[in-house]
Amino acid sequence: MANDTTVPALPPPAGQTSNFVNPDYVGTKFLVVNCVFLPLALIGLAIRTWTRLFVVRSFRIDDCGYFMVIALMLSCVLTGVTLDMLNWGLGRHMWDVPLEIFSPMFSKLNLIAAIFYCAATGFTKCSVLIFYLRIFPSRNFHMLVWTIVFIAAGYSIASILANILSCHPVAKSWDSTILTGHCMNRPVFYFANAGLGIFTDFATVVVPIPWIRKLQMPLRQKLAVVGILAMGCSVGIVSCIRLASLYKLLKSTDLTWTTTNALMWCTIELNLGIFGGCVTAIRPFIRRYFPRLLGLSSGGGYDSSRSRSRKQAHPLNSLPKSPRPDFSGRDAHYSTTLTTLRDTPGNDSEEHILSGQNNNQNKIEEVEGIIRTVEFDVENSSRSAQLE
Repeated sequence: MANDTTVPALPPPAGQTSNFVNPDYVGTKFLVVNCVFLPLALIGLAIRTWTRLFVVRSFRIDDCGYFMVIALMLSCVLTGVTLDMLNWGLGRHMWDVPLEIFSPMFSKLNLIAAIFYCAATGFTKCSVLIFYLRIFPSRNFHMLVWTIVFIAAGYSIASILANILSCHPVAKSWDSTILTGHCMNRPVFYFANAGLGIFTDFATVVVPIPWIRKLQMPLRQKLAVVGILAMGCSVGIVSCIRLASLYKLLKSTDLTWTTTNALMWCTIELNLGIFGGCVTAIRPFIRRYFPRLLGLSSGGGYDSSRSRSRKQAHPLNSLPKSPRPDFSGRDAHYSTTLTTLRDTPGNDSEEHILSGQNNNQNKIEEVEGIIRTVEFDVENSSRSAQLE
């Protein structure tokens, strides 16, 4: 029950009394959400980093993986700040929170959380958008993507500055004892900021669709791309739900209670966005370790097929060196067989994997691999050709 010497952060409504001992509490669901979605973002970035470092062996600045790393670091800070807010009134009604706890700590941490959230979402969206530039070379597409990048980065920077400078003096944002000066209506600002966020979320999903439709790829790969875009749509849907929670915050004076849902959906949106952004870059990981998801063969994988083609050369069993072939005939027809060895027998690739024989210096050697025959025609022309 209420203590006579404790002043609540907000007077209780009619018919209710302050309860500082065993109040209503919704902070548990907020804790669970953070424990689920932050590890999800960590897993997504870990797979992306592994893919760039050990599968394709390329982690360049223009990959914008660094942007996603920064976004995840900011998300971790956001999680730490918001979980600490549970100790300062988050998840309880304001009339169940002592005034000395609510101000200044709750208000200060709430401001810090808003700043880190705006920065993290900006880095996440820019990372995904700039990654698109490496996929589609179209100049029109690049101009469109850069436009959205400038919008996302611009309103993110503006949001950070608006949060910091929302009150004059600045300390009035968290210190209720300062009676002079003025503050902007922060819930209205959050509402407008969420609207721009929703626009960039759906724009990030819609922009590549016309170019993706032009790609020639198997059905499973198209379904994988659809899954990636669906992930982006889910982030946009979460943004809409967060907008609804901000509307309740706009109309409510019970900030410690209604802010809980708003921060919860911020956490879901940010970490789901990081995970979805990492999914767009881990196709080589799936190709190597789970190729059947893309309709590919189960052996060889992404790195093994590429690196082996670079590092191991197999001789082309072509025309004999001696005697030299005679191209003097009017028409000549020659064929050669290229055998590419495979490490994994029983591969179910769409190419024909056969077991054949390779004649080399009158020795017959069993070869298991992909047998490819190259045929070419040589026609005599009026001009003579010198063979070196």
